[in-house]
Amino acid sequence: MAEVIFLLLGGLDLYESLCITFGTVATGGFSVRNTSLSTFSPYLQYVVAVFMFMSATSYVIYYLIINRDFKKIRDNDEFWFYIFFVTASVVFVTLVLHFTVENDFTTAFRHSFFQVVAQITTTGFATTDYMKWPEIGWAFMFLLLFAGGCTGSTTGGIKMARHLLTFKNIRGVLLRLFHPNVIIPVKLNNRIVPDNLNIMVLLFIFIFILIVIGGGFTLAISGIPINEAIAASASAMSNVGPGLGASGNMGNYAHYNRFAIVLLPILMIVGRLEVFTFLAIFSRSFWKI
Repeated sequence: MAEVIFLLLGGLDLYESLCITFGTVATGGFSVRNTSLSTFSPYLQYVVAVFMFMSATSYVIYYLIINRDFKKIRDNDEFWFYIFFVTASVVFVTLVLHFTVENDFTTAFRHSFFQVVAQITTTGFATTDYMKWPEIGWAFMFLLLFAGGCTGSTTGGIKMARHLLTFKNIRGVLLRLFHPNVIIPVKLNNRIVPDNLNIMVLLFIFIFILIVIGGGFTLAISGIPINEAIAASASAMSNVGPGLGASGNMGNYAHYNRFAIVLLPILMIVGRLEVFTFLAIFSRSFWKI
């Protein structure tokens, strides 16, 4: 309701405001226009970007705000890592655009903020064609396909908590190289993460990336250019939408062959079910009454 009101204040009619809001809060990214949000005013683009960011925030945070439990918000590692990750990504892309594409810093920041948030939150809206950016720009946007928002939100992707646990594990391994006898428990939200859960998180990321690579090479064999195939596979698994090349954020998948158009929805389902649920279908125990 809040986003609809802000969009109405920006000049959109009720129909467009409702459609864009549904696409934002559900991080679906469907626009009523072929050019996505590129023809919208800067005000409207900022409104949608802010609500995309909010929609990718764990809904547990909003529950804690309502209950005024600010201590748990302060201790929520994933939430603060999400803010840091988005901020660092926006700063990096803004600098890339400002020194290569956009002379106007405010325009560079607006496009950076919107596209980074759209990619991380797996929404997929667009204000500009990132395939026209320098290689380092669209290559970075490719990496963001794997990001995902917070757990407990409407986003797809790997999710921030899993990335954070991975970094914590890497830090622990590096410390053990210099201090072999040190005991470093992996903690999240001031709680020790059990070894079995920790292993499951790492296994999830490994399988996720393995499926992306397998899907990408399968698409490439069917005739899709390799860079576009890998990006399409990653985009489908993370439920983002845009990939690279002709299927970038200002493109589509209409030119893909029939095999690819069948495979990509399967990858979308696997990604949305977060791998393990899908793999469980193939186990005997799943079918036992």
